Amino acid sequence: MNRKERRAAGKGASPSSPGPEAMFNEAVRLQGAGRLAEAEAMYRKVAAAAPLNAGVLYNLGAVQYLQGKREEAVTTLRRATALKPDFPEAQCNLGVILTDLRRPLEAEAALRRAVTLRPGYPAAWCNLSKALRDLERPDEAVAAARQAITLSPGLAEAHSNLGVALKDLGRLDEAVAAQGQALALNPGLVDAYNNLGVALKDLGRLDEAVAVYGQALALRPDFAEAHSNLGSALQQQDKLDEAIAAFRQAIAVRPAFAEAHSNLGRGFQAMGQLPQAVECYRTALGMEAPENSAYIHRNIMGCALYRDDIDAGDLRRIHQAFAEQFGGRGASLDGVAGAADPAGRIRIGYMSSDLHRHPVAGNMLPAIREHDRTAFSLHFYSTGTKRDAVTEQFRALADGWHDVAGLSDLAIARQIRADGIDILVCLAARFDENRPAVCGLRPAPVQISLHDAATSGLAEMGYIIGDRWLLPPGGSEYFSERRLRLPQFYVADLPAQLPPPPAARRQGPPVFSCFNNPAKITSQALGLWGRILAALPGSRLVLKYLRAYASPALCGRFLSQLTAAGAAPDQVVFIAERDEEGAFLAHYDGVDIALDTFPFSGSTTSFHALAMGVPVVTWPWDRMVSRWTAAMLHPLGLESLIAGSAEDYVARAVDAGRSAESWRDRRTAVRDAVARSRLCRSPRWTRHLERLYHAVWRRHLAAAPTGG
Repeated sequence: MNRKERRAAGKGASPSSPGPEAMFNEAVRLQGAGRLAEAEAMYRKVAAAAPLNAGVLYNLGAVQYLQGKREEAVTTLRRATALKPDFPEAQCNLGVILTDLRRPLEAEAALRRAVTLRPGYPAAWCNLSKALRDLERPDEAVAAARQAITLSPGLAEAHSNLGVALKDLGRLDEAVAAQGQALALNPGLVDAYNNLGVALKDLGRLDEAVAVYGQALALRPDFAEAHSNLGSALQQQDKLDEAIAAFRQAIAVRPAFAEAHSNLGRGFQAMGQLPQAVECYRTALGMEAPENSAYIHRNIMGCALYRDDIDAGDLRRIHQAFAEQFGGRGASLDGVAGAADPAGRIRIGYMSSDLHRHPVAGNMLPAIREHDRTAFSLHFYSTGTKRDAVTEQFRALADGWHDVAGLSDLAIARQIRADGIDILVCLAARFDENRPAVCGLRPAPVQISLHDAATSGLAEMGYIIGDRWLLPPGGSEYFSERRLRLPQFYVADLPAQLPPPPAARRQGPPVFSCFNNPAKITSQALGLWGRILAALPGSRLVLKYLRAYASPALCGRFLSQLTAAGAAPDQVVFIAERDEEGAFLAHYDGVDIALDTFPFSGSTTSFHALAMGVPVVTWPWDRMVSRWTAAMLHPLGLESLIAGSAEDYVARAVDAGRSAESWRDRRTAVRDAVARSRLCRSPRWTRHLERLYHAVWRRHLAAAPTGG
């Protein structure tokens, strides 16, 4: 209920009896003085004396709402509208409260009644926009907000609601402009600052977003959403210590804020503090309604892959828990149908949050370019908010494109079903802003997991794609999916800005590196790395990942564990700068051997090292997530870098360090081997992928019942 509506609440019709009239006036005075409990008691007395006066109930509902008694306010306002059906103010306030209670269908009904009774009612149109957003009808939400603005151009809340609806549609620049207009009209509209920050963050304008969240918090220091959103923007800037502090502040303000607890978990995960991350996720799960908890369950599944303190049985139980919660929901889409492709092509739907400059996009874009468009129609469902030149390349190749980040799992599934998708390919399901729970609704008859690193757990996810190293025949790892194998899974173009080999061979003791995400660097890995450095006293270890090592807490913890295992402090180098691709790859010129992480192996990072001619020592475990680097080394003939145990990992790394001179001489040969290998053969890889698509589609058609 906005401020204008609260003022109107004090102007209800006065009862005709002098006694009730005096009490009514006293209640209005108490309400104006902020003495809400006393005002409520007085309105109740008036209502008892004049039970048929809808205006009294209207004001009573207002003071109940202002005290947080939302369910009571709903009951009171329903009584008011029953007494006086043509009471648009009461319908509007009822709609506002129902929106707050997350009952958007009821809210829409009340607000529609309000604008039917009074078509020129800007506040009702403004609030209807919010209800329509909650119903995932952003186009209608935009129209309602624009109607409010037409009726009252100076209504700042309507401009802000318009901006949020535009953001839901992926129209981020327009969203920023709308929030800016809202703030120009009302510089004290704190929600507009928060909404503006969200749009700026999604545009990648992180410095501006951080500043705007600061303005919101200056106006309302206890604004929990702004603290949490600030933390997310800071984490995207790799300011991990500050991000964690912001998430903690959000929780201090609102202890039962599930999203803030989950965000704090993601902050801990980025720092490699995995048990703390899981604790945060579990806390968030206890606060969130089950139907809204998919992102928390997904975070738990993602975090599990980084941990070296859980076994195969634990991994199976974690994935099965996700399936128990989000699988078996196909009946929700009954009655939603789509037409077949008019040209008889197989309709492929790619669902991903990573259709921008991202490793998954780097792997997939070459294949998308190579797809046989006479056999396949390509449709994309973008569940992320980041957009850049790479996004536009995907869009240009699409037969159908949908920005669905602002929609629920059910709404996304309905869109996929309505589009008649034959094969839905879920890319890297558990990571970033991806939505694996959509697949539990079975929007497509065939569903495939691609670029994920473990099972989804879902029976509805029919297949997972890997190769013979990622998915070894006879392997014991649990998969709910049928396993499909390409001759070689990893494929990518060589980096466009691949620097030339060093002009002169590097001299001196060996230099090791790890440029992987610190979340992958476990205590066990640090312990083994410390032993490697201790065995080669002149050696060094260079650690780099974006700006993550600008965190004193992270550097201090890593250095402590490395030195406890035998390394000297001066053997460890932290690089905190965030570089463009060419400058980043040039850091490999200063290193000799890359050390892979475990149990979560490097993927794109390992490919980059090998493309620069740097060998990667790896230790694959008993799970798919550990085998990415090993799967690249096999076709390059570099199996000598694959360890079979912790001791073997240390021994092979030390041996590689002692052979640093030889590896320096082989850099160009390794680079050339990568360029010639099937790791860089996107056309051939795509043909193999298409054969799998054809095979699973034939299998589906063969199994489908035929009409009598």
